[in-house]
Amino acid sequence: MKLQLTSSMFPPHAVAILLLCAAAATATATAPINVASSDAAFNRAMDQHKQGHWSDTYRRFSELADEGDPEAARIALLMFRHGSKMYGGDCGASQAQIHQWTKLALQPMDPVELVPGD
Repeated sequence: MKLQLTSSMFPPHAVAILLLCAAAATATATAPINVASSDAAFNRAMDQHKQGHWSDTYRRFSELADEGDPEAARIALLMFRHGSKMYGGDCGASQAQIHQWTKLALQPMDPVELVPGD
């Protein structure tokens, strides 16, 4: 299957922000093997993104994706595909990484429960 990328009615940075917010909301729902350290690493990656440290953000999410975190894989793929346009940098990945991340990203996501006041 070949993916066709098309322009959207939303600016690329808005899409990234929405996806990162969704990733943050579901980070604990995907329950990686080592939850405590993975959650901490995921939160550090999110902090790097909030601070505008794009290369550190990509490095951290790609490492988590390589370790089998589906949510990190979704974000790493987004940054890989759109990184140069969105962040002005090059986010590289091997074919093996892209294949592994895609398999992880296609796993069903747990539903997100909204808590009043969030």
